[in-house]
Amino acid sequence: MLRTVALLFSLLFLSACGFEPMYGVPRGAPNAAVQGMAETRIALIADRAGQELRNNLLDRMTPLGQPAKPRYELQVSLGERLDRLGIARDDTTTYGRLTINARFTLREIESGRVVHSGQSRWSNGFTMVSSHFANLTSEQAARTRGLQEVGEDIRQQLGLYFMRSPA
Repeated sequence: MLRTVALLFSLLFLSACGFEPMYGVPRGAPNAAVQGMAETRIALIADRAGQELRNNLLDRMTPLGQPAKPRYELQVSLGERLDRLGIARDDTTTYGRLTINARFTLREIESGRVVHSGQSRWSNGFTMVSSHFANLTSEQAARTRGLQEVGEDIRQQLGLYFMRSPA
């Protein structure tokens, strides 16, 4: 009973403070974050990892497809580094760390000016074994996770920009 009362009180408290979800539809008005992302064209990103990141961004930012008349263009440059750590006595690597860095700029197409820029960084390690195929698979799985995390971070940064910027 006490839990139910606490839950109802917390819901009442959240609705009274003006809390609104970033990607939800606030009280009948179009959401600035969703609308801004829907007006954004995502430029091509070099290499296979860039293609994967771009596809993640397209799925999360413009699920209905790229806009016919975009207002903004998102440009992303991507870099990655693989460090082989944990060297065993027989000179084999036992641990790898993959680091992905992304820098992005949001440009207003009509004026050409940069309205927002930022960066995202992700790093994670994975165990390496004696099987070359297993190591490639682990590295690719780490890359895929990293690109998803970087894409989500970019989307969140842009969502905050669109929510805070004047219309």
